[in-house]
Amino acid sequence: MALSLVVTPFAMLLELVICVLGFYLGYTKKKAYGYLFAVTFLLFALFDYLGQAGLDADSLATVNLVAVLAALAGMYLVLQDK
Repeated sequence: MALSLVVTPFAMLLELVICVLGFYLGYTKKKAYGYLFAVTFLLFALFDYLGQAGLDADSLATVNLVAVLAALAGMYLVLQDK
């Protein structure tokens, strides 16, 4: 338990850094997958925060599913990029 009190906030910070980089990629390079990865990692950070706040498992599962679908769409666009 004590380790998660340190690791989770650090992971959330890194997720938010990746989110900002994704928005930067989307805006500067005009790549839609940058926005999708930004949304993915924003939702992962939200998932971590809400998990710490004690949100019910069904709501957390929904947030996680939407994040994974955004990542899947982003990866599809990366693979289609030439």
